[in-house]
Amino acid sequence: MKKVNKSFPPNNLTEFAIQQPHSNWEEFRNINLSEDYKTIKALIFSDQGGLCAFCEEKPKEAYKQRIEHFHPKSDNTSQNHNWNLDWNNVIGVCLGGSDISLSAHPLPENLSCDAHKDRLINKGILPTSCEGHLLNPLYIPTVPCLFDLDKRTGELKAKKDYEQLHIEHNHYDTIEELIEKTIEYLNLNCDRLNQQRLAVLNQYNLALKKARVRQDVNFLPKLAEHWFRTKWPSFFTTRRILLSHYAEKHLTIQNYNG
Repeated sequence: MKKVNKSFPPNNLTEFAIQQPHSNWEEFRNINLSEDYKTIKALIFSDQGGLCAFCEEKPKEAYKQRIEHFHPKSDNTSQNHNWNLDWNNVIGVCLGGSDISLSAHPLPENLSCDAHKDRLINKGILPTSCEGHLLNPLYIPTVPCLFDLDKRTGELKAKKDYEQLHIEHNHYDTIEELIEKTIEYLNLNCDRLNQQRLAVLNQYNLALKKARVRQDVNFLPKLAEHWFRTKWPSFFTTRRILLSHYAEKHLTIQNYNG
């Protein structure tokens, strides 16, 4: 998971929310034969560089991209807040493994992202008001990177060196526990995602081996420039971890802010 910056309003959704503040998401989707919905969906994924806001897969086909309400839109407990039409409550996500062949990746253990999060909410394991129980990509810092990578398994884990960091609305005693719960609730360490992160690691190791053979001492900064010159490569955080300070230096030069 990486920081996500949303473009500033106005847009189709915010204008609809002003005009029809008590409408729901389905009504917004159905207006104009869903053209406004398609426009908003494209804008959300453009803001995110095409990545799923949770796992950082890069679903290219439109049918594999969907909009997630971080705070469930079904929550109607507040008369003053319509979660359906809140621009700061919608993010772009992948299908979370729900489209994957059962023979390749058994379900539900390979569900992830909102597919897994919503399942836990429906089972009463994760509160409907999930803010503070897991990280929201709209409100995490750009620096430092909060995650580390187990290179043996491809699993994400909480990084240790952010004692001075403050994240609002943390329901746990430490930031480390908040990160660990985020990984758990979104099931970011399911086998399906671990294997994809290992594929990035294998790609990195192969390229590094070739660079050593040709004695390319500038390979790592060049790879950082190659990986991060566009917005953004799949599994951004994995690549950021692998390139370590070379990634951080290049992202700083880019004025990276999500």
